[in-house]
Amino acid sequence: MIYKPDEDTFFLLDNIIPKGKILEMGAGSGYISYQLKKMGFEVVAVDIDKESIEKISSLDIKAVLSNLFENVSGKYDTIIFNPPYLPGNIEEDITIFGGDKGQEVIEKFLEQVDDHLEKNGNIYIIFSSYNDIEHLKTRFYYFCFKRLNEKKFAFHSIFVYKLWRCEDEKS
Repeated sequence: MIYKPDEDTFFLLDNIIPKGKILEMGAGSGYISYQLKKMGFEVVAVDIDKESIEKISSLDIKAVLSNLFENVSGKYDTIIFNPPYLPGNIEEDITIFGGDKGQEVIEKFLEQVDDHLEKNGNIYIIFSSYNDIEHLKTRFYYFCFKRLNEKKFAFHSIFVYKLWRCEDEKS
């Protein structure tokens, strides 16, 4: 099931400052990857959905079928992720439900992302007010978290965060 561009997609794209080699995790329709490619960036798009990968490949973008970083190689200067962040059963709709708490997919992503982030690289990610962001900050203490923007909806808010390795600030 292809995740079609929605308000969170546009919100994320409007709040990032991409640099270098880019990886878009959970690329869905490939909208963000396509826009960045048009700006001249080298982009790799990753998704768990075969139909999404076929669509992205048709846009002449390198696309990788993968469950998070399972089939991803290399390191990237910018990693972008609009994850499924709502609480709910992943089996019902993997494009919006991130697990019972809404952040299980996010936690798996954060467990794996460091191996693919270049020195001084940045991660741009969407969180929801349903997510326990303080828990994520504590658990993934080696990343610095900076909230860039917030968008309010009737039933929740979403936030764009920039993350980077805290140790990279010292070098």
